[in-house]
Amino acid sequence: MNEPERRKVSLAGLGLIGAGAVLGLTLAGSGPTPTDTAAAPRPATSTPADPQRDPGTPS
Repeated sequence: MNEPERRKVSLAGLGLIGAGAVLGLTLAGSGPTPTDTAAAPRPATSTPADPQRDPGTPS
């Protein structure tokens, strides 16, 4: 039976794969926790571009 072909893997490539895995896990786990969302600033509300006019007032 033939042995499977072995490929050389560079240590730099393994380092990049490991760094990508660590970065992915860090970003995936850095979401806000429920206690943080209460302290998060709310976005400012804006007025509508064309405000509703009172039908009783002349334009």
